[in-house]
Amino acid sequence: MEQSPLRIVVIGAGYAGLLATVRLAGRVKRDIRRGSISITLVNAADVFVERVRLHQVAANRAAPQRPIADILRGTGVSFICGTVTRLDTARHKIEVQTNTTLKQIGYDKLLYALGSTIDRDRVPGVREYAHVLTPDGPRSAAALRKLLPGLDANKPGGRLMVCGSGPTGIEAAAEFAESYTNLRVHLVTQGAFGSFTSRDVAAYLRQSLQHLGVTIQEWTTIAELRSAEALTSSGDVLPYEVCLWAGGFSVPPLARDAGLAVNEGGQILIDPFMRSISHPDIWAVGDAAYPVEVPGSVVRMSAFTAVLMGAHGADCLSAVLQGRSPQPFSFVYAGQGIALGRQRAIGFGLSPEDRPKRPYFTGRLGYELRESFVRLLANLPNLERRWPGFFVWLGKGRYAAARQQERNAVPVPSSIAHPDPSTSSPLRNDV
Repeated sequence: MEQSPLRIVVIGAGYAGLLATVRLAGRVKRDIRRGSISITLVNAADVFVERVRLHQVAANRAAPQRPIADILRGTGVSFICGTVTRLDTARHKIEVQTNTTLKQIGYDKLLYALGSTIDRDRVPGVREYAHVLTPDGPRSAAALRKLLPGLDANKPGGRLMVCGSGPTGIEAAAEFAESYTNLRVHLVTQGAFGSFTSRDVAAYLRQSLQHLGVTIQEWTTIAELRSAEALTSSGDVLPYEVCLWAGGFSVPPLARDAGLAVNEGGQILIDPFMRSISHPDIWAVGDAAYPVEVPGSVVRMSAFTAVLMGAHGADCLSAVLQGRSPQPFSFVYAGQGIALGRQRAIGFGLSPEDRPKRPYFTGRLGYELRESFVRLLANLPNLERRWPGFFVWLGKGRYAAARQQERNAVPVPSSIAHPDPSTSSPLRNDV
């Protein structure tokens, strides 16, 4: 009697999920050919979306088209274009809504890579009135692409308010200001501008935005968004014609609803081998996952983190399938680049503590370096398809070194670990 194949289902084909799928298929290609393993990839879109380019799409720049079917060609992976609406961990099934039907798909091993999206529910009015950098929909990058030329038609042009001064908000503000010179671009940040990076890098970012005509408003919390104005926590009113919201990310509620162990943000809690701590038949990678142990470097949401987790998740799952012990997740951030329009960017290396270090690469050189890295990230699945195991990264020994340091640590005297509250200084809250 012929034995049914082991069913592996991957949900999500962003930076993490697509790379994980192709890398895993390369690791177990003999089993796929023999029919002992099947891999199915489920994604809501039939093209790979380069999220780090969505601000460019919104500014009417051409973006590469990368059909998922083309990337999977020759891997033996089946592809279903549809939205996962339910995860039933007890029955080992997912529910997928396609354009024509509602499907039930069974799995033996699940790789969860649904990523994140812009948080539109924390502040009232954002979902109703703000645009976000998602690929399509009524208030998406595609919608902005059609709307912005009209705002730029007159001089002065319309008021475009960008809320959030992380890398996403900064890159979008610079791109819009350079592409549409009549627009009045206003960047609003809850705290100090550039607080996520070093003082030197923040100064260059500020100078570049101001050179493009972007006004920056710091220490301003948006309490409510209305159809043509934002109400701040201090009672001020900020008028706008178009608002782009870049004020943080959220993850789909699917994992929480299914009963998986998640953190406060809804990310699946995973062990050093990318496995759910509550459901050992589920692996999770990318923005939707969060390690319970620091893997050598503090984890933050980014495309680079996603490909690291995707590649390592594939390695861990393939090791288990082949009866080998997986290695713990370990890495270090090597560098970062932030685009500032079509001609300049700043790129820099990162210390083991994830802080910028010199030298800084600015202007056109910084832009070309950043572009090269963005192209590499998007092309990694194709490179993995041709050369399985192509992607390697730095810091694979940091997890073990951190654990050894913990074992060698000298116990802290109780009088230091728990000081007398009457003699200690008050805790400071900078938020």
